[in-house]
Amino acid sequence: MGNCSFDQKTLHAQLLELLREFRRFGMTETGGVTRLAASDEEKEARDHLCVWLKNHGFTVLIDPIGNIFGVLDFGLRDNCRAFYCGSHLDSQPEGGHFDGVLGVVCACISSLFLKAKIERGELEPAYRYFVVACWTGEEGARFQPSLIGSSVFTGRLALDKAWDLQDSNQIQLKQALIESGYLGTDKPPPPEHYLELHIEQGSFLERSGNEIGLIEACWGAEKIRLSVTGKADHTGPTPMEERRDALLAASLLVVEIKRIYTASEDVLHTSIGRMTLHPNSPNTVVDNAELWIEFRSTSSAALLFAIRKLETRLLAIADQTGCTLGITNRETRNVTKFDAVALDLAAQALDETKTPYQRLETIAGHDAICLQDICPSTLLFAPSKDGITHSPFEFTSDEDVCAAFDGMTIALSAIVTRTGNAI
Repeated sequence: MGNCSFDQKTLHAQLLELLREFRRFGMTETGGVTRLAASDEEKEARDHLCVWLKNHGFTVLIDPIGNIFGVLDFGLRDNCRAFYCGSHLDSQPEGGHFDGVLGVVCACISSLFLKAKIERGELEPAYRYFVVACWTGEEGARFQPSLIGSSVFTGRLALDKAWDLQDSNQIQLKQALIESGYLGTDKPPPPEHYLELHIEQGSFLERSGNEIGLIEACWGAEKIRLSVTGKADHTGPTPMEERRDALLAASLLVVEIKRIYTASEDVLHTSIGRMTLHPNSPNTVVDNAELWIEFRSTSSAALLFAIRKLETRLLAIADQTGCTLGITNRETRNVTKFDAVALDLAAQALDETKTPYQRLETIAGHDAICLQDICPSTLLFAPSKDGITHSPFEFTSDEDVCAAFDGMTIALSAIVTRTGNAI
C-alpha cells in the first residue's frame, strides 16, 4: 500500500489533491466538465482511478457492465465480509466537478484513514474487504436509464438489456465499453454494506450550517419516454387544417405536464428535460417528437395520479392534433428508505463528536438506492453552494469538502467496527 498518514491535515491534502486531479478529465471552456459514460473523457478518469487504486494496494476488478471495484484486504482471516464505498465518475453535459466524483475520491481517501486506524490498533473492523466502487452510467446522460451500473449489479436491470442500450448516435453501451477497455468479466465479493457520500444538490445544509447530511429516504420517480407521431409536410403550402404537427402536440403536452403538477394534492415535481425532433428542418412539419418526462414525489399515490392524468391527456391531445402519442419506455423507481440501524449508528457517533449534521431526504436518485435492494446502504450529503448542480457553477468549498469527509469518516468508523456487526 502507498504512503498514508493518520494525520487529518495530511488526509485533507490528499483528498483535495485527488479531487483536483479529476478536474482535468473532460474540462470544458466554461469551467465545467463533460465526461459522459464510456466516453474518451470518462476513460481517462477511470484509468486515473485504477492507477491510484493499484498504487495504494488495491486489487482492481472490472465487471461485465464496466463497474470498477478496488478491493483492499484488511487481513481478517475469520470472515470474507465486504464493505463497499463509492459513487460515479460520469457527468452531465457541461456538468460540475463534484457530482459523483466527490464520493469516489472520499471513498479512496477514507481507505487510507481506515487502514491507518487498523494498523494503530484503534479500530477493529467487522469486514475483511473495503471496496471502492465506481459505478457505470449513473447520470443517464449518454445512455438511458440512469443508475445503469448499479442497477445491473443489483439485478434491477438485465445485463443484456443494458448492453443493448444506445446513445443518440446508435452506439451500443457494450460496444462503447469494449472501446474504452472497461468491459470486464470479474466478480467482486458481494457487499454487506454500502456507503456513499454525495453533494446535496440542494441548499438545506448550506442554509442550516450543518457539515453533513444523513439521508433517510429517496423520493420515488416515474421516468417516461414518449413518442409523438405526426406527418411530414411543407410548412408553406400545406393547409393548416390538414397538418398533423408532432411539435404542436409535444408543445401541448409540455403545458399539460405543468398542469398535472398544479392539480396534484401531494407534493409532485414534474419536468420534460429532453426533446428530439424529426426531420428538424425549418421548412418541414415535424413528423416525430421524442420527449423524456419525469415525475418525482414522496407519495406513491401522487405518482400514480400523475401517470393516470398523463394517459388521459395523451388521448385528448391526439384527438386535438391528429397525431399519435404513446409511451415507448417507462422506468418506475419506488420510494426508498435507507437502513435505519446504520443511520442511528452514524447519528450517535456524530453526536458524540459534536459534529453538526442534519437528517434529510433526497429527491435526486443515487446508486445507493439500488444497493439498498441487496444490502443495508447509507447515503450522506456534503453541502452544495446555492444548491446548484448539473452545471459548471456547481461548487463545494474545500472547507466544506473536508468537513463532510471528516463527518463521513466518523460515521464510517462506527459502521465498520465490530460494534456494528449486526448490520
